[in-house]
Amino acid sequence: MNPIDKFNQLATRYDTPLNIQMAHLAVEAIRRFKDKDKTKTAADLGCGTGLIGLDLLDDFDSMIFVDGSKNMLKAVETKLSQRGATNASVLQSDMENDLQLPRKVDTLILSLVLHHIANHQELLSKLYNNLNDNGQLFIIEMEKQDHNHHGIDCSELATNLSAIGFRNIQSESIYDAAKENNHYHASRFIISARK
Repeated sequence: MNPIDKFNQLATRYDTPLNIQMAHLAVEAIRRFKDKDKTKTAADLGCGTGLIGLDLLDDFDSMIFVDGSKNMLKAVETKLSQRGATNASVLQSDMENDLQLPRKVDTLILSLVLHHIANHQELLSKLYNNLNDNGQLFIIEMEKQDHNHHGIDCSELATNLSAIGFRNIQSESIYDAAKENNHYHASRFIISARK
């Protein structure tokens, strides 16, 4: 089963208490790092059911929710409709093979997506090209650990971002699984970078 089929099946049961809690932690971290003056346009890439982007919707003039899964996007559309949101749109796009936003944006959010992508460097370059000058990229990921094959090494990611041309790279841990005595889930971090 390819990842998009898997996420199509997960869409109706994705909003678990743990996923909602982790999304809130990510939103809080994004707000700590976010440039208060660059709040015009944003894209939530690999948005899933919109847990992060919907919480940040009022922080931006407009937001595009992007995902490869049509069922995830249906969940986002339902939530947008329930809120009466008029400053958002959805776009189905396979980020690994064909990421094409309708326009460049000021802010890109990529949460728990990178570990699904085989060629990180190619996607990161596409992200750079989809940002306006001085735009900001936020990546939320699971930390690489021995028991977790999905994780990403934060310092390696920072090096890769720098090689592409990103600057002002900052990161912090947003969830420490060991401290929470949660051996089934990985710790998570946020990394912020500027074009």
